[in-house]
Amino acid sequence: MPFKRVIASLLLRKDRLVKGTHFATYRDAGDPKATVRMLAAQGIDEIVLADIDAARDRRLPDIEGISAVATDCNVPLTIGGGIVSTDIAAACLERGADKIMVTSGAIDRPALVDELARRFGSQAVVVGIDVVEGDGTTFLYDHRSAARHPGMTWQHWTTEVVARGAGEIRICAVSREGTRTGLDLALHDSAAGAVDVPVVIEGGAGVLSHLDAAFAHGVEALAIGTMVTFSDNNIFKIKEYLASRGHAVRRMGKA
Repeated sequence: MPFKRVIASLLLRKDRLVKGTHFATYRDAGDPKATVRMLAAQGIDEIVLADIDAARDRRLPDIEGISAVATDCNVPLTIGGGIVSTDIAAACLERGADKIMVTSGAIDRPALVDELARRFGSQAVVVGIDVVEGDGTTFLYDHRSAARHPGMTWQHWTTEVVARGAGEIRICAVSREGTRTGLDLALHDSAAGAVDVPVVIEGGAGVLSHLDAAFAHGVEALAIGTMVTFSDNNIFKIKEYLASRGHAVRRMGKA
């Protein structure tokens, strides 16, 4: 039986981790290097580290910072933010990233997904898709303008990037991000039903029962941020709870 994946979603801003609500009102969440080291030691399955200002500021990711974080990370590490070419992606991978996540860069130039998949393989390419609710509909969201993306539905974009070679989709419900109100399982179902690659759902996880409900529903992988930055949970506790609920999760020192 495949293991369910619990992924840490860490947001980077000016050499510090931050966490907010609805992609706004960010608070300091600690040192990235120390946090990554701690999560890896506790048995997190994967870590996503995304520079939230790189695309908006039109700058490259901090390659040296990535290298410093990767040194203490013995679990798969995905890097996002500011990746607009295969050469930049290659630099991230050479410094310790295992996968690359593109969000804004792919929207601006969809051919980037094709280029990344051809050069590094689909298994190394994650496309981040942010969505927001409004007027009874779910829209593709652009965090740079904090607005709905005009002229394209998130469903169309999801199927397009997979057709272009994305090996995994990370879909984030911005309307729930940081709220601790529970994951959007209907959103997950819509995405997972449309593509044949793994779908990671993010946005709204706040208590252990939210993770249990998601995995019981059929979610294979979920990303958590608030639960690993602003709560008394740790990965040991989370994994033990999920195992007690009958979910197949990878635990430290246990088969």
